[in-house]
Amino acid sequence: MRARIVCLGSVGLAVAAVLGGSAAASAQSAATATVTTVVSGLDNPRGLAFGSDGRLYVAEAGHGGPNCAGGTCVGMTSAVSMINIAAGSRQRVVTGLVSVAGSDGTAATGLDGISFVGDALYGIETASSAVVPPSGCPAWLLQAARNQLGRLIVADDEGHWKAIANVGLHDYNWSAMHKNLVPGQFPDANPYGVLALPETRWVVDSGSNTLDRVSQGGEVTVVKFFPNPPSSDAVPTCVARGGDGALYIGELTGGGNAPGASVVWRYAPSTGTLARWATGLTTVTGCGFGRDGQFYATEFSSLGLDHAAPGTGRVVRVPAHSSSPITVVGGLNFPGGFAAGPDGSLYVSNWSILPAHGPAGAPTGSIVRIRLNS
Repeated sequence: MRARIVCLGSVGLAVAAVLGGSAAASAQSAATATVTTVVSGLDNPRGLAFGSDGRLYVAEAGHGGPNCAGGTCVGMTSAVSMINIAAGSRQRVVTGLVSVAGSDGTAATGLDGISFVGDALYGIETASSAVVPPSGCPAWLLQAARNQLGRLIVADDEGHWKAIANVGLHDYNWSAMHKNLVPGQFPDANPYGVLALPETRWVVDSGSNTLDRVSQGGEVTVVKFFPNPPSSDAVPTCVARGGDGALYIGELTGGGNAPGASVVWRYAPSTGTLARWATGLTTVTGCGFGRDGQFYATEFSSLGLDHAAPGTGRVVRVPAHSSSPITVVGGLNFPGGFAAGPDGSLYVSNWSILPAHGPAGAPTGSIVRIRLNS
């Protein structure tokens, strides 16, 4: 799925249309789950991760900024926030990250995936510096975009961060040499999800449709390409490691795919084998294993990407080698990231795409907690 990030000219925002006239919808859960809102007022919340301190962190893609051209606005509004679950509050701990969005903040891209190794927080900025135009924004902002877009960053416990690998540019160049894999869309790059492990960092790129390995020294290697679904491309969005040491990757799938076209892939680093592990999913945006050892995925909309609407998102449990995921919670609004809490609850970012300001004049993204009742 192409994810062009520009300052000049029109931009097709694939999800903007579904927000017109959208109304609030409440999450509905099966009898085995209880849903509560932990915190609201988040600015396009995406990836979630628990730190070594047991606290929940969320990547906020931001809402662009004041520098606009051709309906696209750029600014430094993306960030990472630490969530106080008990108090229902949040505190920004990493700031100064590039965000690109529509003029109303819709369909923002910025920092999307986050993951911890010890006290080190890793995050991935979407897009690629290869698609930043030479004009249309102030010079300082263009330079900031070139320095950040597509980068894997690492932040310490004081919020200081640095870029350590240019994943987006590497994948853009790789896809330029493999145009035949997704004709009409390559070259493209949009790194989206990250899994940080002590020995290496893994990134899934929803533009180049690849699984990347990033070495300790910042060297990027394309490990696998995810095959195209019936229409468009795979658009991998999340990666998690199972108890067996394998990586499990969920995919959104590009436009034109019917509900049920998304796949969960299993990649075994020890053998290099990539295989379909489960099928029948729809528009996966987040995934991971719960404390119960079960695999869960957030689905942006059960109607598919082309017909996504508020209140049609859900969290599903995915049995191994299954073709029919089991709904745990429905009625969510464009859910994004996923994380399993130390208490056994599941946490999901809700309203992961939204105009910058709701009726009250503040960001309206939220995080919900799903308690799995026995």
